[in-house]
Amino acid sequence: MTRLTTRLAATALVVAVMSSSLHAQFVVFDPSNYAEAVLEVFNLVRQYTWMLQQVQRLPLDMATRYRVVSPAWPLYDLGNGLHYAQPVLNALNVGDPSGAGYRHVVPPLDIPDDILARLPVDLRRRLQTAYAAIEFADRVAAVGVDQAGTIRLNGNNLLAIVQAMQTDAVSTNPDFHTQAALLNKINTASVLGLRIGEETNQFLADTVAQLVVDNTRKRDAETVLMNATIYQWRYGLAYGQDLFRNTAADIDGWRLR
Repeated sequence: MTRLTTRLAATALVVAVMSSSLHAQFVVFDPSNYAEAVLEVFNLVRQYTWMLQQVQRLPLDMATRYRVVSPAWPLYDLGNGLHYAQPVLNALNVGDPSGAGYRHVVPPLDIPDDILARLPVDLRRRLQTAYAAIEFADRVAAVGVDQAGTIRLNGNNLLAIVQAMQTDAVSTNPDFHTQAALLNKINTASVLGLRIGEETNQFLADTVAQLVVDNTRKRDAETVLMNATIYQWRYGLAYGQDLFRNTAADIDGWRLR
């Protein structure tokens, strides 16, 4: 009985193993899964074709067709017998934060501190205002010379950077046109644009300052003229009549002599 039970158990185990093996080797075909797999492969092929189209370059020599040569920033020539203007020309070439180059070519402004106490109050005010206008003009002019020289000094370096960016943009090397490379070039162009804009703002600010100086000096001249006109209407008639009487009396007296 024990042997029969053992044989039956062994037979059942063999049948079970054979049944599981046959079931594992059986393949079930699912049309929906097959269609989905074909569609996925088709999309991959279409994406790959689109990517190949995106990396196609223009059928022309971009380096020659789109190349732009910018003229270099010229330096002020110190030759041709120039001697006295050399300091300010040097300042216009390389900058001059101290303003020494500009002051070298303008008459020095004397300091009136020792005479202010001897001037009437009204005249002292006029002198200080006119003096301040000249100081204002000198300082703005010196800063403008320094800004122009500094930007001119960096101008050729900026042109070299722009030329390098143009060369990279039309390069035939695929490494220059990967997604990361394109982002890097876009970021570089943005930073360069900000730098150029900042220099442009410096020039505009200097231009505004020069206009302020010009308007200030025009206003001073108009104020002097207006004050002279008011003074003439206020005192001119009595002064003229007194002058005429004294002159007539002198003439009459000369005749009597």
